[in-house]
Amino acid sequence: MQKKLVQSSLAISAAAALGLSGALVASPAMADKAPQKLDVQSEAHVQKALSGIEGVNAYGTDGGELSIGVAKKTDEIKKLEKQYQNIKVTEGIKELKPYAGNDLVGGAGYLVKAGESGGACSTGFSGWDGDGKPVVLTAGHCSKIINEQTNEFDGDTTVDQTEKPSISQANGGEGFQASGNGVIGKWGFTNFGGDLLEGADPDQWSEPSESDIDFAVINVDESKYNVKNGITDWSTADSDDLAKSTTEITEVGAHKDGEISKSGRTTGKTDGEVLPRSEYDFDYQNVGGRWVHGFGVTSPIDKPFSQPGDSGGGVYQGNTAVGVISGGGDLDANTSFTWVADLDHSLEESGTDFNLEKPGEETPEAPAAPKAEDQTIEPEGKIKGKAEAGAKVEVKWEAAEDAKGDETGTQAAENGSETVTADKDGNFSVEGPKAEGDYNFTATAIVDGQESKTTEFDVTVEKDESETPAPVEREISIDPKEIAASDFVQEDKGVTITVKGFDEGEKVNLEVASGPEGVEGIELEETANENGAAAFSIYGTSAENPEAYLGKYDVEVTGDNDTEDESALTGSFEVVADEDGSGGGSGGDDDGNNDDGDADGGAGDGNDDDGNGDGGSDLPRTGAELTGLAAGAGLLLVGGTAVVLTMRRKNKN
Repeated sequence: MQKKLVQSSLAISAAAALGLSGALVASPAMADKAPQKLDVQSEAHVQKALSGIEGVNAYGTDGGELSIGVAKKTDEIKKLEKQYQNIKVTEGIKELKPYAGNDLVGGAGYLVKAGESGGACSTGFSGWDGDGKPVVLTAGHCSKIINEQTNEFDGDTTVDQTEKPSISQANGGEGFQASGNGVIGKWGFTNFGGDLLEGADPDQWSEPSESDIDFAVINVDESKYNVKNGITDWSTADSDDLAKSTTEITEVGAHKDGEISKSGRTTGKTDGEVLPRSEYDFDYQNVGGRWVHGFGVTSPIDKPFSQPGDSGGGVYQGNTAVGVISGGGDLDANTSFTWVADLDHSLEESGTDFNLEKPGEETPEAPAAPKAEDQTIEPEGKIKGKAEAGAKVEVKWEAAEDAKGDETGTQAAENGSETVTADKDGNFSVEGPKAEGDYNFTATAIVDGQESKTTEFDVTVEKDESETPAPVEREISIDPKEIAASDFVQEDKGVTITVKGFDEGEKVNLEVASGPEGVEGIELEETANENGAAAFSIYGTSAENPEAYLGKYDVEVTGDNDTEDESALTGSFEVVADEDGSGGGSGGDDDGNNDDGDADGGAGDGNDDDGNGDGGSDLPRTGAELTGLAAGAGLLLVGGTAVVLTMRRKNKN
């Protein structure tokens, strides 16, 4: 409630100030100049800047900045933003009307006329129907003239004025005195229970029905009353304005076991306990000779939850409206009992469209607060976070004490702010400060003029003094360099080509640049591991015709991250006839790096089948199957995926 009072005060002050300055000539636009800095310490300067600007519903100054609250940014407001660099505009701030004695909230008393006599009931909840017309919810039996002897209906009552709060029974008075604000309005939907339960034998009574509700709607005369969200706690009854202190009602819902509250003109605000189904397993209660759908509430006998006159009063749990008072009595010598007509059921059965905010004027829901962790960056590095996709994110920062700079030439830190837009994935980033040190950052998301809660996080700006490790020299190892044809066509043998010196995750490409007559176009791709190494395996598949693979194969290996200064790694291996080859051979490079086959990455003496060397021993042996010429075509297997590899004889001219 305190927040509402503050906002109201701001809105009234702004309206008064703008009204007085309306005759002043608006300041000229500064389209051709850089934005000015408004002297917010001078009220005269502030009022001059705001003169002639419509739609300002709140404003205040803090930290050298003028904050303005508007319902929606107009062209005038946008122009004002460009003119001054220290003006902050927040959309979605509506004009608030001052509190008045004719503000109608839940829990207030109202009078009804029944011929020459009358009575008093209580309002349940105030709001609007589907057409945006003001309404009040209450108990249906308040709309009926009930014969006390027979419980029959003798007609309908008419709605009269609100009851004067200061003399209501809830405030210690005798009540039944009109407020003087005029007739509230007229009855809309009304219903009190089902058929009259006649006779002394309950077995002869009619069965209850879902439509047996004790519920009514008053269509409010908006020329006399303003409906306001909330239910009064009766603490401001002496001022005859119950709207000054209310509990906000944000939704209508089903009741839950536990503590529950009510507001009415006889007993004011009271508390009780929902009677659990384990103790009172009923959906319907006989109220005044009729079934009424609802639930029970108990309280101590000396602190009754309700009394006559509280009928229709609003029953709520937290900020949820759950019912209106229907009837009550004593459960036993120590317990007071109240039957509550459940509101969600009554609204559904009556077909009433009830809104706690006027349709079309609902305040958009505030966006979620941005997410940003503490982070360390280099000077002018990127500061990153997450927010709702498309949200405007206002990022502000202030230097901590150790980032202020000194007289030794250290660059002085500066406070700053920047507003950016989160991308489609919700990512946002801003450029960090230049000066080293610690900074306190905040980030606030803005969507449809509504601001989120502010996220706070710390950023440390420091240069990276660590030495960049020297790049690993690139090497290639082929094992074996010479292999017998009968070994080459065995999958567990073949030739393994291992390379290192690439970046982790880099795509590494191997190409057989030249080979025996009839073999061309063989290419493989692998990904360098965390050590920057990759391995390829090549073997033949035509065991019936191993001689088809005889000859020398030249290979080239490149990486996707290669620069113009980096040349391909090259090497070769040869498939020889069984009577000429050793079936093994020594490892090593063909580019002059490891001619003896003993360097890192080489295969050593040629007996190490994997040939991966240092940094490559954990690599899988995946690669190519070279199909013999006799087959005409074959399969290239890379990581288990098969693609057609064309093998063709070259034309001899």
